[in-house]
Amino acid sequence: MTMQRIKPTIEAAPTFRNEAGVVHVVGALNRESVPNAWHERDTWALGSGELIMNLSQVNAVDSAGLAMLIQLKAELQTQQRELTLQNVNKQLVAFAAVSGVTELLSLS
Repeated sequence: MTMQRIKPTIEAAPTFRNEAGVVHVVGALNRESVPNAWHERDTWALGSGELIMNLSQVNAVDSAGLAMLIQLKAELQTQQRELTLQNVNKQLVAFAAVSGVTELLSLS
């Protein structure tokens, strides 16, 4: 009997598409994808005023994704900017509730 090695699935970095002032996030926000997404935030989070993120196409999120959003909010606050999250999936809402950051991310 031979054993086959199963390779873990590595998710591609999410895409961030700015349309009419709303950043649409597509893909997973997890520990595999967040470092690259964070590194590239200057390409999708630039601007002034409110940053609106539509998360309707986020298919997976973990604590790293939640941490990225918290850090993004803190960074924007230093620039006198606000972060608004739209169409947040149940998984992110649950992580935020367990972590005690529902109010911080204005998810209530």
